[in-house]
Amino acid sequence: MANDIITKSPKDYYLTNHTTLKIGGKAEYAYFPSNIEELCDVKNYLKSINKEMHILGYGSNVLISSKGVDGGVIFTNNLNEFEFLEDKKVKCYSGVKSATLARALAKESLAGLEFLIGIPGTIGGAVTMNSSAHGHAIKDTIESVEFFDFETSNIIELNKSELNLAYRSSFVETGKHFVISATFKLEGGNADELLKNMEFFIEYRKKHHPPLTEPNAGSTFRNPAEGVYVGKLLDELGAKGWKEGGATISDKHANFIINSCNATSTDVLKLMHKMQSLVKAKYSYKLKPEIKCIGYLTKEEEEIWQELTSN
Repeated sequence: MANDIITKSPKDYYLTNHTTLKIGGKAEYAYFPSNIEELCDVKNYLKSINKEMHILGYGSNVLISSKGVDGGVIFTNNLNEFEFLEDKKVKCYSGVKSATLARALAKESLAGLEFLIGIPGTIGGAVTMNSSAHGHAIKDTIESVEFFDFETSNIIELNKSELNLAYRSSFVETGKHFVISATFKLEGGNADELLKNMEFFIEYRKKHHPPLTEPNAGSTFRNPAEGVYVGKLLDELGAKGWKEGGATISDKHANFIINSCNATSTDVLKLMHKMQSLVKAKYSYKLKPEIKCIGYLTKEEEEIWQELTSN
């Protein structure tokens, strides 16, 4: 008999409000596991009915097809605990919001992750993408990560040297690994100074990035080389304000796409293709998407995505 996590989980579940871009159709199945046992049950059930699995945390840096998602979407919302350990360490689970952790650490006078205050997302996503800002990155303080391997159902713990942390990338493979928890080794600091630094990061983001009241998925493309910034390249091309259907390039930062008027996933992909094509023509850089795309893709969307992600 299927467990409660299977029988009581919603079907045909709308995803629009679970992404910062506010785009996305229905998930065929939606699951909110509270522990690893429930995660295993979900994995085994989806495998038994030959359905794909997708992981969704805060829903930033993701474009979900307007036509929806085949298979099951596993949300990390209920995996949201963290605990302080000895020797200035903290262990936090994948669904902990990055900003929540940053504030909690500052109050405990623990330094090293203040930069997370301005990054919308969860720790699972931050580890997967090796999130960074203001000269700081996850790799600076991370000590180890627990993964769930969907292929073997094993729990794996890797230390920092085994995580292959690089610019916007890590050991984690989409659809294969699930970040259970991460342990960070921090430094001592002054709570007032740490909170002051975080206020600076917040104000910087308000000044230079669009707010989430203007739905966006964060940076659209990765910077193509050290010291080369996509936003600056696009700004020089006059990209701010470019539109495709209901999708618009932000007038604050040219590497952000705004859902300005009921944009569809097709609108966003077309605008991304325009951005990539013109940067390639002008500067010879082939931009790589930072946004991940999941779900049913139309033939047109599939062709665009293949072009966006090809070498």
